[in-house]
Amino acid sequence: MLPVVARTVFRIHERMLGRRTFPILRELRESQWWDRETRDTLRLERLKQTVRSAYEKTRYWRFVMDQHGIKPSDVRSLADVGRFPLLEKSSVCEHRDEMVWREESRRVVLARTSGSTNDALQYYSSSSREAHITAARMRGHEWVGIRPGEKELYFWAAPVEVTAQTRMKNLRDVLINNTFSNAVEMHEDDVPRCFASWEKWRPRCLFGYASSISLFARMGTRLGIDLRSLKARGLRAIVTTAEMLSEDDRRMISDAFGVPVCDSYGTRETALIGHECQHLTMHTNDEQLILETVNPQTGEPVDGEGELVVTTLANDVMPMIRYRTNDIVTLSDDECPCGRKLRSLRVTGGRLHEFIVTTEGKWVSSVAFLYICRNTPGIRQMQVRQDRLGEIRILVVPEENRPNDLVPKILKAARQRLGDEEEIKVELVDEIEPLASNKYRVVVSKVAEELMSQPTRRTPRPLDGS
Repeated sequence: MLPVVARTVFRIHERMLGRRTFPILRELRESQWWDRETRDTLRLERLKQTVRSAYEKTRYWRFVMDQHGIKPSDVRSLADVGRFPLLEKSSVCEHRDEMVWREESRRVVLARTSGSTNDALQYYSSSSREAHITAARMRGHEWVGIRPGEKELYFWAAPVEVTAQTRMKNLRDVLINNTFSNAVEMHEDDVPRCFASWEKWRPRCLFGYASSISLFARMGTRLGIDLRSLKARGLRAIVTTAEMLSEDDRRMISDAFGVPVCDSYGTRETALIGHECQHLTMHTNDEQLILETVNPQTGEPVDGEGELVVTTLANDVMPMIRYRTNDIVTLSDDECPCGRKLRSLRVTGGRLHEFIVTTEGKWVSSVAFLYICRNTPGIRQMQVRQDRLGEIRILVVPEENRPNDLVPKILKAARQRLGDEEEIKVELVDEIEPLASNKYRVVVSKVAEELMSQPTRRTPRPLDGS
């Protein structure tokens, strides 16, 4: 479909859902060039509105503010956000229904994310909140040359069961020039067929998990597929998300496809936090956020590297004020050659996704297990370990009110993803040891690590297999 038609369809779609997505995008296009003083004036007004709304509309924030002697009128500068205590993920889990303003806008819905730490977390979203996030993502894509309505290919997670709602969403995606390819399960034998469908679609942007795109590039290169043919068919950029993009993977993916690889960063429960521009500077969405770094042990503010703390400025439905992400980042005010006046961020710890390798040669992303965690009530944390091919251990920290059939449910869900040939054991444990950065690895696979360490070979081979 022509980009202008797809863009028009998407405008209509967003209006029908009560989302001001395109007006917000126009505002973001202008404010990215503002000087810091002008933009901070906007942020302060939004902070005042967020605090006032939180106090008046939610029981949780009224209690917190009264307990700490904070009144909405006390917020007179951006620095006054520091008067609030840090918000822990455990507090969001415990007080979720006391933090929501259910009448904030249309379509207030309960969503769930496992997160990269695999701590189950539910949060509320709304049409207004989603409009700001979508507009910020579209602005980020424009930074790397992708305009709304141009073809984008999402290399993303697929549900095991396709529902009527899924089919309707797929139809909508086609109408707005988006298409989808399953990134959760990959077998080398399927790569030529998958890539042929990509060539037929002719995307301008490939968007997806860094680890999955990296694995696809490795498999395609090993098979001798000319991945750069996508560039000749219109591919302009690859945008990664949801996990850390290492510089080695960035170079490898860029070399394989012949286009720039840019990263984006955010959390489901807060917002899109940053997106790289054409100079690979990850600019932060300052109009929608206040970002701080703190010492992860003491919670005290620090300059430079520290744990990222987020305050949302466009999320009245469920305000997040000084929310601890558990991600280690470095914030900067350095100028970028692109000329945008937004701050920048560099993720320096956390967000590792890996793969389980089955005896049939299928590579199953850790995202598959995040979905199991998300869709199976009773799981607090989960980690999948693979020391030998064919043997898989699933460690689970259960919630106190876990159902009696939790283990059979996990086994059934794991078999749907892994098949019947694997020996799968589910072990209920009290805790799972985190990494030094305080992040939990969802998957720890020695098998995948060993296979990834093998050199990539180029063996010329036509796509039709002849």
